[in-house]
Amino acid sequence: MRILVNGEQVDVDTSNLQEILDQLGYQPEDIVVARNLEFIPRVEWKDCIIDEQDSLDILAAMFGG
Repeated sequence: MRILVNGEQVDVDTSNLQEILDQLGYQPEDIVVARNLEFIPRVEWKDCIIDEQDSLDILAAMFGG
């Protein structure tokens, strides 16, 4: 399935958000995720289904000064 991740087309093997994040190598404790510009609470990731051509914005926390 092809989706957009941070503006780039990516092929993934699953439609489950948690599994997509795992497949792409993201660490869940360090990120927030928006699907089609709507933030998805972390507790909903394992139940969230992503559709073909959905857009994911994955943002990492910035540390330091």
